[in-house]
Amino acid sequence: MNKLTILVCVFACQAVFLCFADANDRSFVVDYENNRFLKDGQPFRYISGSFHYARVPSVLWKDRMMKMKAMGLNALQTVIPWNFHQPYWSHQSSRFTGDQDLGKFIDTANEVGLLVLLRPGPYICAEWENGGFPAWLTANTSVKVRTSEPGYLFEVTRWMNVLLPVIKPRLYANGGPVIMVQVENEYGSYGACDHDYIDYLYNLYRKQLGDDVVIYSTDGPTTRMITCGSSKDIFTTIDFGAGGSDPMNTFKVLRAYQPTGPLVNSEFYTGWLDHWGSGHAHVGTAAIVTTLKALLAIPEVSVSMYMAIGGTNFGFWNGANSPPYAPQPTSYDYDAPLTESGRYHPDKYMAIRNTIATAMNVTLPPVPDLQAAMAYGSVKFTQQCSLVDALAKSVQAYEFHQPQPFGAAHQSFGFMLYDNTMKVTNTSASALEMTVTGMIHDRTVLLINNMAQYVLKRQDSGSQSLKIAMPSGSSFKLGLLVENQGRINYGGGIGDQKGFIGTVSSPVASVGDVWTQYPLSLDDTMTSIYDFPRSPIDKGSAVPTPAFYYGTFNVTKIADTFLYTDVLGKGQVFINDFNLGRYWPLVGPQKALYVPANLLLEGQNKIAIFELVQGVDSLTEVMFKDVPDVGVANTVEVTSFSKA
Repeated sequence: MNKLTILVCVFACQAVFLCFADANDRSFVVDYENNRFLKDGQPFRYISGSFHYARVPSVLWKDRMMKMKAMGLNALQTVIPWNFHQPYWSHQSSRFTGDQDLGKFIDTANEVGLLVLLRPGPYICAEWENGGFPAWLTANTSVKVRTSEPGYLFEVTRWMNVLLPVIKPRLYANGGPVIMVQVENEYGSYGACDHDYIDYLYNLYRKQLGDDVVIYSTDGPTTRMITCGSSKDIFTTIDFGAGGSDPMNTFKVLRAYQPTGPLVNSEFYTGWLDHWGSGHAHVGTAAIVTTLKALLAIPEVSVSMYMAIGGTNFGFWNGANSPPYAPQPTSYDYDAPLTESGRYHPDKYMAIRNTIATAMNVTLPPVPDLQAAMAYGSVKFTQQCSLVDALAKSVQAYEFHQPQPFGAAHQSFGFMLYDNTMKVTNTSASALEMTVTGMIHDRTVLLINNMAQYVLKRQDSGSQSLKIAMPSGSSFKLGLLVENQGRINYGGGIGDQKGFIGTVSSPVASVGDVWTQYPLSLDDTMTSIYDFPRSPIDKGSAVPTPAFYYGTFNVTKIADTFLYTDVLGKGQVFINDFNLGRYWPLVGPQKALYVPANLLLEGQNKIAIFELVQGVDSLTEVMFKDVPDVGVANTVEVTSFSKA
């Protein structure tokens, strides 16, 4: 070996040693004795904001992060929805690519210069479908979620054995940005109060991630919530919204449980959630700024704003609260400082930015410029497909002697048609009387001979008597098209079954012995809706609703846009085969759906809807405009942050 080769080897070994030494010098710990965090041995506090990667297309992650950093944040917090990565019954097939590429999301935060706080659940709430639990998990009613029941722990462990190895190389100590990982989520608000479960999760995380990461809990600010939601080995934080000028009054209950260490508000609410049928939630900027100033004036306090940006419940990912059952809309704008489309809230964004800059005495990076949204104008629907034709083309039918929930057909989302043949037993009857008894989860269009006759709602579960015009002939088709409007995401109702489970009876007609169920999931487990048989929409040729309707529009310059659905009734919209989300302008508050630029193509683009309520003809037009409409704000500002 010559001298040059030896020198090269020496320098290479030194470089490896220095890199290894630098990685091992990285540390993030809780300094309980001095009520602070230490980052690389130096006092540190974080000002974070929640950003749910599952609600924003991956091509936009960096844009949103840059805007968060310009607002004054040095960290972001995100939830990891289990069902987003393992959504279907073949649940051992995990998805970590494209918009589900969690590793890329964390790496992008590292590139931008934001630290990361992860909330992997397994329960996340977040106004997300089923609180993040996969439908296949909760379809098994013997599995007792959020407890130490063995069947549940088996599935949790199997999932974490997939998820946590994605996280470990991205821990701060390993050169990544992840400084903290949360156990469960607001577990103290759940009735089980099972400390064996919380301890099991803690030990599972430690086994997989090691000791070089802070494991923490988040709960509401009451003694019961904190004591049920945390344990002796877990760093404990609380959450609360704006209101009052002295946050120490709220932190007192945390100090009684955890006498030393930094104080953290892990969900400082910058806005609030919406529900269909209610006004758009609004939390005043002045109240937020007052409380944020007070939080930042306390040196031992770190804070994470919920939300920094809300995003969108694309497809069927919205959750619901109960009781009473109240599903959330497609928009998750949240009245956050960054709007659903990544624009700046008219006053909230700059007010928070200025508050942080002043309180922390820092110069913040410039606020990024925005690309203008585009108004592409009106689009007419020119083609149609009946529900019957769509089902005949797209799905496998299941036969049961009694109606079964979605899970019996291994279906997670969308719609299910329950089909039966009824025979007329009283030919002299002037009306078809029938009684529907049982569970209706969540909204059902009742069809006679494929024609919509009546709408049954979740609150009609129990027994509902109907009187409908008598169909002609000796027999007729009865159909119940049931929509999953979103599984409950908070409280004791998590895991609610979807579908119709009950009976139909009539004094003038008999019900057949066999129910045929047709899953209409409208997701990537089935054929494209553009493969359904289509016919032109001509005057007088409209197919009966519910039905699919199709149109096209041209784009010369690709940009964000907003689809106004105010001329429609209720349904689902697709842009270029992407399931954009639900529309329901009849109840609001949301009137327009956000269409991110990445969904569009130069030239011809496709739009399709599945309309449940009202017919669409050749004159029906929808509009693409350049301004959002998430609904009129509540006249009374939100001041009580209760999800129930």
